[in-house]
Amino acid sequence: MNKVVIIGASVAGHTVATALREGNKDCPIALITEEAFVFYDRRRSFDYLDGKIKEKEVFCASPDFYQAKNINFLKERKVVSVNTGKRLGFFKNGEKRESIEYDFLVICSGRKTPLPEIDGINKQGVFTLDSLKELKEARHHLSGESVCVIGSNSLTLEFAKVIAARQKELKIITDENIDIALLPENTEIINTRVVEIIGESGVQAVKFQEGKIVSASVVFVMGKSKPSVDFLKDTPVETSEEAVLVDEDMRSNISNIFSCGSVCCVKGGDFKLKSWDQTSAESRVLVDNLIKTIGG
Repeated sequence: MNKVVIIGASVAGHTVATALREGNKDCPIALITEEAFVFYDRRRSFDYLDGKIKEKEVFCASPDFYQAKNINFLKERKVVSVNTGKRLGFFKNGEKRESIEYDFLVICSGRKTPLPEIDGINKQGVFTLDSLKELKEARHHLSGESVCVIGSNSLTLEFAKVIAARQKELKIITDENIDIALLPENTEIINTRVVEIIGESGVQAVKFQEGKIVSASVVFVMGKSKPSVDFLKDTPVETSEEAVLVDEDMRSNISNIFSCGSVCCVKGGDFKLKSWDQTSAESRVLVDNLIKTIGG
């Protein structure tokens, strides 16, 4: 019986897993994620960070949801490589390296914000906004007076409003053009580059390339995201700098490997970030074509 392995459990992966189970009651489905939690609504991340909602209000599924759907949910597993010839995926489970067989592989691994090469970037108190685990930890570091953001993206303005609502000073270190008029009070744009994050047990300050040092109790990295596809290195799966390349059926150049969501792009088209609804719709297109292939 055809076994389907899905990498990534955000809106794309979750939708593929549940829609596939609706269309095929019997095929084995495994859903693998680095996250420590079941499917949650990333659109509510800032409401959670700001304390407007409780943690339980972020989740879109109960802890036993996947078990009830007969979906093998493998959380806190980092996929590290894929052997397309042997149809094997390899992942880390803690310190252990394990493998999983597949007949069809669906890549819904999303995107991540790469950390810049800065001294001290791995100190406690430096975060991206890529996971609920980081959001949970970041909430405890917002008690200080000053917040620093390195880089900027489409979420910067919304994030600035969250910080302003908490009566914190926010410094955005970026070389991008941001309309200052749109930013709330207590927000400063600094066009320079951070060369060091200073602190003993955690973040205390940041140092600019000119030598100036400014205090900061927490640092967020918000640069341009990249597709989470390191595990496809040394495979024949066709990718670009921005995405896994697929056709209109969401199938890659390898016939039994599909992809959808923010990690992929239709070959020949321009990559664009996708909304929640666009990703959900795209996931259902993938499932329709996958079911046509394996039956259901």
